[in-house]
Amino acid sequence: MKKIFIIAISLLTFAGCAKWLDDIKPKHAIPTETVTDEDLGKLINGVLYQMENYAVAVWTDGDYLAENYAPGPGFDFADVHSDIESPSSSIAKSRWQAAFIRINFQNEVLKTASTASADNAVAKNAIGTALFCRAWTYYQLYIRYGSAPVLTQPTMEVVPFTADKAGRDKLLRQIETDLKEAANNLDAFSSYAYPSKEACWTLLAKVCLWKGDKVNAIKYADEVLKNSELKFNNTSNDYASLFINGTSNSELIFALSNLRTTSQLRIFEMMNDTDGSFNYSMAEDLRTKLFADSDEGGVSKADDIRLAPTYNPDENRRIIKFPNGGENMGQFIVNPAASQSPIVIFRLSDVYLTKAEAEGNTSAGIATMKTYMENRYASLSMPSTMSSVDYRNLILDENQREFYAEGRRWFDLKRIAQSDSSFDLDKVYTTWNSRDYLLYWPIPQDERDLAGHNNYPQNQGYAE
Repeated sequence: MKKIFIIAISLLTFAGCAKWLDDIKPKHAIPTETVTDEDLGKLINGVLYQMENYAVAVWTDGDYLAENYAPGPGFDFADVHSDIESPSSSIAKSRWQAAFIRINFQNEVLKTASTASADNAVAKNAIGTALFCRAWTYYQLYIRYGSAPVLTQPTMEVVPFTADKAGRDKLLRQIETDLKEAANNLDAFSSYAYPSKEACWTLLAKVCLWKGDKVNAIKYADEVLKNSELKFNNTSNDYASLFINGTSNSELIFALSNLRTTSQLRIFEMMNDTDGSFNYSMAEDLRTKLFADSDEGGVSKADDIRLAPTYNPDENRRIIKFPNGGENMGQFIVNPAASQSPIVIFRLSDVYLTKAEAEGNTSAGIATMKTYMENRYASLSMPSTMSSVDYRNLILDENQREFYAEGRRWFDLKRIAQSDSSFDLDKVYTTWNSRDYLLYWPIPQDERDLAGHNNYPQNQGYAE
């Protein structure tokens, strides 16, 4: 008898399969042939529930590794890179294991939904959602480890992979395949709370950018921009509303709802907690330069709408981008239910900055950047031409401002470093010291010991 493994059992109550729950063994499994449309809808919620947990678990990685943070009142750290420099790293292990727990669940949902009739709209939505979430989870593995086992079916067997360019390319191809199939099964954007075709195209554009496929990065970005429902905001209040409960912000392409009554996911506690014990505050050097008018590449900027909603220098270095609703804590906007704020995955800025990076320092690229930046500054002056270095720095500068404290910075720098030989990471990090192998995290040693070192090779540069 075929059975599906249900991980999110605390979330899901299977009304259509309730009669099975007292009889079957093990208790976490139900026969796929008994799954109803109502059950498939709950499985969709289960996939998104699992993605919420993982998104919050990896949330700080990109800023932490990019030295965007200083210690907050509840935390202290020294060399931020040392945590992932060893194959025995607890961070590298936890991110890896958590990803494959989600992938296994996503594969089980795909297996179950595929048994429904081809014209079943709920099943198509389940397939599209699971494929999108699997692609996003594999994307998290790719940008950290480079390569990983590619699992497309539920299995407890060891699936070998190679820790080299061939292995990385295979993983990227799987992500692309998943996203294209997901887009075929999902509807066009109507609500940010659910994956859509536009969410798939946004991630596809990013994947193409990592591959160096700039033509298709532009193509998929343009597919998203065709949707007239997605519109830029251009005030500080609008920008701040991206991150509050109950938002209807027109920039959001996909955000996880986080509407929990238990096991609530509170991003604000990491950097803006009401009890003063938050772990991270803004790095000292960024407190003056992050929103300074740096005149990068000849671009004069003033009155950045993102400044006030992101950081209040008078409030003990709090990062207020994720408002906690606390009174007298320098909050820019009222958040009616901070513990149920959406977890923003993609918004319109992703599309414009991806497209502009792919277009490069051409008239088209500068025009894309101008459209984007006109919605982020009260006043703006841009040159008609820029050098490659100035344009690259402008892209990095705007990504840093837009996505500060959203876990992006390290991975943006890594992508640029892999594609631009003139970019010197030694000028960015005091702890880098030309150790290029740190671009890829180590494959967790415990996983290698379990699977066999021939099946799970180590990334180059790390001790075997």
